[in-house]
Amino acid sequence: MFSNLGQYSPFERSVIIGKRLEELGQQEKLYSDSLNIVERNGGYTLRYMKKPIMVVTEADSLSLQAPVREIAEAYKQALVDEYFPQFEVYNLRHNIWQIIQIMFLVLLVLIVSGFGFRLVNRVMNWLGKLVARLKKANPLGLVIRGIRFLNAEQFDRFFAIVIGIIRFVFYLLMGYFTVYFMLYVIPATRQMALQLQAYIMKPVMDVGRSVFIYLPNFLFILVVVAVSRYLLKFLSYFFGGIKKGNIRFKNFYPEWADSTYQIVKFLIIFFVVVIIFPYLPGSGSPAFQGISIFVGVLVSLGSTSAISNIIAGIILTYMRAFKVGDYVQVGDRQGVLIETSLLTIRIKTVKNEEISIPNAIALGGNIIDYSTYAKEGDLILHTKVAMGYSIPWQRVEKLLIEAALNSEGINTNKQPFVNITKLNDFYVEYELNAYTDGAESQGALYTSLHRSVLDVFHREGIEMVLPAFTAFRDGNASAIPAQMMEAFSKDKEDNKE
Repeated sequence: MFSNLGQYSPFERSVIIGKRLEELGQQEKLYSDSLNIVERNGGYTLRYMKKPIMVVTEADSLSLQAPVREIAEAYKQALVDEYFPQFEVYNLRHNIWQIIQIMFLVLLVLIVSGFGFRLVNRVMNWLGKLVARLKKANPLGLVIRGIRFLNAEQFDRFFAIVIGIIRFVFYLLMGYFTVYFMLYVIPATRQMALQLQAYIMKPVMDVGRSVFIYLPNFLFILVVVAVSRYLLKFLSYFFGGIKKGNIRFKNFYPEWADSTYQIVKFLIIFFVVVIIFPYLPGSGSPAFQGISIFVGVLVSLGSTSAISNIIAGIILTYMRAFKVGDYVQVGDRQGVLIETSLLTIRIKTVKNEEISIPNAIALGGNIIDYSTYAKEGDLILHTKVAMGYSIPWQRVEKLLIEAALNSEGINTNKQPFVNITKLNDFYVEYELNAYTDGAESQGALYTSLHRSVLDVFHREGIEMVLPAFTAFRDGNASAIPAQMMEAFSKDKEDNKE
């Protein structure tokens, strides 16, 4: 180019034409009949199909001293005679070299993918051997801190599913990358590879962007949870000190420590949930809010009894009806109180039965604590005996008191006493009362007391039957066992001697 074209200098025009020829050379094949000359605005444009290559103007005609049309035809002929043949030779060599490169890259992709699949298989085999060692070391299954999460059969099935999922994910990733790189190294399918990448990477990028945006909220939640956790640890240590008596407050009893800690723990967890709820992902979406309302309605409808038990548990705690370790009776159940919570109390009976009683039922019934006065030996065992009017009451009271003092587990520092509770038509009802400190062994103490009463009255030859029985038995044998009569007679003779 020897003249300016508008704002472009001859040099700039030559650079632009060179770039257009380079772009033209990117095509697989060039056809000479697609090269044409179009007249426009007093000049001629040389085009390949519809893409312009160069423009010849009157200024070029003046510089070259030739008509514009002849100059354009000369450039066209030069392209057909010189550029196109060189392009075909170059393109053939280039295509051959490109085919070799593509074959090499495809082979490399296949080798790398095969190595990757073998590596995945080795990793999976190693995981299988690791699971086998874990199973051998834990024949009872997965047990963490005394809690069995999986038995032996579930252990095998669970880890088989986990390894299968990991294997599937790795195979899927390896297959994706193999297909992607094979499509990418082939120029004809490179656009398909880019489209496949867009299908996969767009969701991944969206998820990554969402995670990055959510990081401040996540850090806030972590801080709140960490602070609440250490606060609960401090409160556990604090109330533990109160329970052990190391920390004391006026009018705050050690048995209140556990229940108070549970209440404070519940309130802290509740407020933590309220604080972090707006920072949860999707908390502002209508779907999340709808589900929250639905769950709230379900909880409110189904937690009526739970709320009543919690309130009853709080009342029982602060009214000091009992404390852990006491021997109590709740309704018709007796046993040692082993646990109190916001929902239930648990007692262990003398038959090693563990019974859970809801707090609402315990509060609505009668609660008897035998341990309160038993610690000082002031718990009273009482039993009733019926005697006829023919036996003097002084003698009956003396024998009953003697029987109590001879019984096991009776507090001899405090004198037993007898009450006359009823004067019936045929008999007098006596009630023997004796002090003891054995609240938990009442069954054995009553057995010993009853045995002692039987021994004393049988020794004195007094039948422990209703007078109506003695009146109508028509000469039947005495109700006192013959062996005991003989033993008592022998004892009397020995004493006389």
